Amino acid sequence: MTMNTKTEPCPSCGRPTPEGERCVYCATVTDLDLKSLQSDYLKAEGDRDTTMPKAVSVIVQKTGQKIPLRSTKVKIGRDPSNQVVIPDDTFTSRHHAWITYEEGEFWIEDLGSTNGSLLNGHPVVKRQVLSAGDKIRVGHTELTFEVENH
Repeated sequence: MTMNTKTEPCPSCGRPTPEGERCVYCATVTDLDLKSLQSDYLKAEGDRDTTMPKAVSVIVQKTGQKIPLRSTKVKIGRDPSNQVVIPDDTFTSRHHAWITYEEGEFWIEDLGSTNGSLLNGHPVVKRQVLSAGDKIRVGHTELTFEVENH
């Protein structure tokens, strides 16, 4: 008896996946978090948290690109669904780290990335507070965290 299960490529990694099912390689907690992050991000676009400083961004050191952080939860990684996308660094995970704004503080947390994250040259083992001017390294990419209070 042969099974005729139709497959389709996984939208994230391209692996053959049974039609209508989630890819076993990509079905992780971070993917579930991503859905809530995306809805939070879209809500924040129009209804910005008034307690958050107005101009918050990360600057990609190599290119000088300034990426504004428009939400209280921002994910960093190679995957195009992240708010901060690092497309050309193969040492950066698809969903590498995130920056959150809670109780008046910015925090960085590694999301179980393969190569880890660094904050000012030290491994991010648990959630850590971010300050203006901090250097964040994901893969081989260095970002500078910037906050402007007006």
